[in-house]
Amino acid sequence: MAEEVQPRSQQSSWISSWLPSWCPTSPSQLKDAEEKMLKTVRRPYSRQHIRISNSNYLWTIAFSTPLQASSPFLLQPSGQPRTPLVLLHGFGGGVGLWAQNLDALSSCGPVYALDLLGFGRSSRPEFSSDPEEAEEQFVTALEEWREKVGLQEMVLLGHNLGGYLSAAYTLKYSNRVKRLLLVEPWGFPARPENPNHHSIPVWIRAIGAVMSPFNPLAGLRLAGPLGPMLVQTIRSDFKQKYSSVFDDNTVSDYIYHLNAQTPSGETAFKNMT
Repeated sequence: MAEEVQPRSQQSSWISSWLPSWCPTSPSQLKDAEEKMLKTVRRPYSRQHIRISNSNYLWTIAFSTPLQASSPFLLQPSGQPRTPLVLLHGFGGGVGLWAQNLDALSSCGPVYALDLLGFGRSSRPEFSSDPEEAEEQFVTALEEWREKVGLQEMVLLGHNLGGYLSAAYTLKYSNRVKRLLLVEPWGFPARPENPNHHSIPVWIRAIGAVMSPFNPLAGLRLAGPLGPMLVQTIRSDFKQKYSSVFDDNTVSDYIYHLNAQTPSGETAFKNMT
């Protein structure tokens, strides 16, 4: 059986105590939303909270890698094994957003998908306010996860924030990364053909200045009971992207519960921008 750690609040602020009563969310609702997302996956997989330092843990799902006593996801190969593929989601995401890709990817070899520290069903600790230290916390968590899982080498595929962190990890632990795959990585914007052509209006810059002290998704939590509807309205594109597997609000519900929890990784992201 997979080990599921009972989530606990790791930020003793007034926000943590206020969120559950105002926002219609909870760790158990996030779990249910994730399971609904993963019901579309046909290949068998294991799932477990991998414990790392400082009482933190990273929620992990793994394909073609049966649980072992010493290393929960260590592959026991019948021949030369393929290098495991490790998936790192983007900002505000979680393992469930890979639902449409997991069957195809895992048909070629072992695959791991994990919730980044501070996101999804992983621990939501307090990050440093220093950008470099916050980045180091993410990278260290990934390295400790690799050691606990027992991977000697891996192919890292990161999307958005996961792409940035994959690159940061590779720079420090290049001997552990066989290949690095970046999908729309945050922090690596394409150079515009004409930088002056699409200037940002003054009123948009003014709104940005007013909102700058707040976390990127603070409005979602401030909306309280209207939060789920807000996600459905503003991010209707997600429903379209997953229309081949879901014809209801499964995806938007999952995204809401991912981001209505304590904004741990979100705060770290803001400090890094």
